[in-house]
Amino acid sequence: MVLAVVAGLLIIFFQSLNWLTNHGKETKVPKLTGKPMRDAVKQLKSMGFTVVIDSAYQADRKPLEVIYQEPESGAVVKMGRNIFLTVNRKTVPTVPMPNLVNLSFRNALLTMQSYRLVMGDTSYRPDIAAGSVLEQLYKGRVIRPGESIPYGSRIDLVIGEGLADIQDVPNLIGMSWFEARQSIEGLSLSYNVLWEGAITDTNAAIVYKQEPEALNELDFKNSIPAGDMIDVYVMQNPSQELLDRNQPGSGKLISEDDSVGFEPGTESLPSRKKDSIKKRNPVPGTAAPSVQSGKTAGTKPPAGSVTAGKKDPSATSKKPDPVKTPDAGKKPEPPKKSAPPKPQTTDIGNEFE
Repeated sequence: MVLAVVAGLLIIFFQSLNWLTNHGKETKVPKLTGKPMRDAVKQLKSMGFTVVIDSAYQADRKPLEVIYQEPESGAVVKMGRNIFLTVNRKTVPTVPMPNLVNLSFRNALLTMQSYRLVMGDTSYRPDIAAGSVLEQLYKGRVIRPGESIPYGSRIDLVIGEGLADIQDVPNLIGMSWFEARQSIEGLSLSYNVLWEGAITDTNAAIVYKQEPEALNELDFKNSIPAGDMIDVYVMQNPSQELLDRNQPGSGKLISEDDSVGFEPGTESLPSRKKDSIKKRNPVPGTAAPSVQSGKTAGTKPPAGSVTAGKKDPSATSKKPDPVKTPDAGKKPEPPKKSAPPKPQTTDIGNEFE
């Protein structure tokens, strides 16, 4: 009896396999990609399939549109099989923006692909970091790392192309920050702005100092490679004295004492310097202290001259201080082929006593 029961159960099982497995009942899977999810599910259920739905996101697809299907369209499957559909999400997911700055272009591209971001436009700017990402832009503005942006967003990159031509350093002292920034960017230079004190209006704040300066100490123009950086110091309302003190060139090297009575743009010297020059150079027509009647003190008249032995009529009654000379008190040599002159020892001595 046991054997009969077991044999009966086996016969029933094998005969019901066709019914359990839908043997001989096969059909082709229709094409579902590109269709709305509702239409695809309705079609599959009418054909006796079971539908399993997953979601993903593609920026170029409509919300709830079928992106993938498994098995693919045209595959022959049995009735009642599970069909897997992947549909586009209705709400756009967000992803934190990665930091692409200072990465090479290739590494930046791979990072964007891992975050499901799309490469947008690329532009180049002179910079010492050739081939590196200088800025990352989203919809025309700089986007910081960590900001949430939608999947599939287009990210524009600014790439360094190395240093280009040499530029003259612009003079930014006294400009508003808005004007200074336009001037720097117009010369393909970069900037590092340093704010001083309380700032109430950024664009109207005044540049009171810069490094490097437009002129050196000899008033020659300073040069800078295109793409290099300028340090800009900005204050809301700097004093005129501060602006004058930081003007480029040699003007800042003149001390306050030297600048008294000196007007910029004129060739007149300061009054203090004029006085010193007058002391060293007396007025023409006046005798120097060491000169009397065209004669230099301490010199001996030549022997045999007409004035030898005679007193200078321009000499004053007061005798000058005696001057010691190596020839004082000696007889002059008599001239050749002539009578010896009278001894001049006494007169010459009186002359210099």
